[in-house]
Amino acid sequence: MAGRGGIAWAPEAAQALKGVPALVRPLARRKVEERVRGEGRDQVVLADFAAAEARFRAVMAGRSDKELAQLMPAANRPGAELVVLESCRAKLSGCPNAIMDTDPWREALQEWLAANQVSERLRAKVQGDQVLFHHKLRLSLAGCPNGCSRPQIADLALVGTVSPLFDPDDCTACGACAAVCPDGAIAVAETVSWDLDQCLGCLGCSQSCPSGAVSLGPVEARVLMGGKLGRHPHLAREVAVVQGPEQAVALMGQAIDDYIEHAPQGERFAAWWASQHKEGE
Repeated sequence: MAGRGGIAWAPEAAQALKGVPALVRPLARRKVEERVRGEGRDQVVLADFAAAEARFRAVMAGRSDKELAQLMPAANRPGAELVVLESCRAKLSGCPNAIMDTDPWREALQEWLAANQVSERLRAKVQGDQVLFHHKLRLSLAGCPNGCSRPQIADLALVGTVSPLFDPDDCTACGACAAVCPDGAIAVAETVSWDLDQCLGCLGCSQSCPSGAVSLGPVEARVLMGGKLGRHPHLAREVAVVQGPEQAVALMGQAIDDYIEHAPQGERFAAWWASQHKEGE
């Protein structure tokens, strides 16, 4: 099989390439040929393909076809998807830690994103003929503070939270709640003291109390913005706590609109947001 730029494929290597999903086959072919060319050779043999496949599987292990598609370069043309919205899989796994049902929040965000043509407006800011992963806006929804959907490194995120309510009449000062608190937000002497700033709002204290002295307030969501990895990583910061999807959409929508309208071309949301919201200011 003839390749690009004078690179040929041995028959067994060409046959192996046919087994690669069509979605990523052009990229796989290009990467293998680039490596072979870089080594000063003009033919891809089966060992070259096998080595590339091993590297690819190590990076992509466990990812769904949809996740894989989001990572792949796409043509910069109308209809290209530039928003990645990830939710935790609490319902699918029966997670015992879930606080917030992410479905209504996700649906509200999806409706706003579609109604405001966010993908197309983001695409207009992309220079060049390809949309790469770093061009995309990443949103994350987590049903509890454990954050399995990685809200801390998303551009914008929602994290389920709930505040404990302590009944001093039923409290026996046994210390069970303080012992299980992963955030060190509870201290017990003669009575319970609770540090709002330390508490991330899980279910630990309420589930551990043997006398039923800890109840829970309404389910809310912490709004995070500005998270990213890369050369200069930056964890997302909490900007608000909201009581419903409408409030979340209003806050996140305003931030997204501001970014699209005012950020320099090529600047990622998290970098732009951090530059506009210096810590301590």
